Amino acid sequence: MNLSDIADQYADRFLEKYSQRLLPSQLKALNAIRGCRTPASGMTLLECNGCQLREQKPLSCGHRHCNRCQNTDTSEWLQRQRQKLLPVEYFMVTF
Repeated sequence: MNLSDIADQYADRFLEKYSQRLLPSQLKALNAIRGCRTPASGMTLLECNGCQLREQKPLSCGHRHCNRCQNTDTSEWLQRQRQKLLPVEYFMVTF
């Protein structure tokens, strides 16, 4: 299940209850996530030069809070952090 599916399923009830408290930026994030990779975000045309196959794909929203759009950036960041680790066992001590 994607975050956009959850947002679609509960948006009406959520907005009914909290719309007066939401900041414009929060409403913008909710709408971006709901429309990510749907025709609402726009479409791009992909065409194969070899076989002339044409296909339209929906665009991503690009919002910084969208888990679909930020998954690649997050994965790359995690990989960079893993490369910095020393080849030893780690543990946490709390005082």
